[in-house]
Amino acid sequence: TDMSQKMMQQMMNQTPVTTASSTSTSQSSSAATTGESKLAKYQKLVRRKQKDNANVVFVGGLRKTTEEDRVCAHFAKFGQVEDVDIKRLPDGTSRG
Repeated sequence: TDMSQKMMQQMMNQTPVTTASSTSTSQSSSAATTGESKLAKYQKLVRRKQKDNANVVFVGGLRKTTEEDRVCAHFAKFGQVEDVDIKRLPDGTSRG
């Protein structure tokens, strides 16, 4: 989230370059609109990612022999566990 906040700040700090001519004024207003739409899309993406990851827990350092049911049973003490995904190597052993 720190990275997304920094990117959002950078996008908000960008200001369009304007000149005195009437044609470039209309172009700069469209550039400002484009920048605003990019910012809105980025903010929407960040909100969606935060919502998707709201209930995700990463657990590292598991033994190679740890199975999904053991992890589920351990965390069930704290609430409902919807899914356990242990990352595995092609040979089927846990990545740990």
